[in-house]
Amino acid sequence: MTVTAQYLDTVNVPPPGYLPALWAPVGLRYHALHHLVPSVPYHALGEVHRRLTAALGVDSPYHKGSYDGLPGLVTRLYANTQRKR
Repeated sequence: MTVTAQYLDTVNVPPPGYLPALWAPVGLRYHALHHLVPSVPYHALGEVHRRLTAALGVDSPYHKGSYDGLPGLVTRLYANTQRKR
């Protein structure tokens, strides 16, 4: 797998929203970002995400790894599971 493919195989579910903090606590909301830059401590991932989001163009693959919430993420996971069968 390429680095991009590895990144896109995981997900980010950044704030806003209180619900993601419950089902994806302690930095898990930035799981894809953690795999992209594993040396960044969990407490700094939110700031790194904000900076990357602001600096990268809308067509960047980085944005394809982020989801607004659980419904979009579950839909993607289900579709990927069905495709691999």
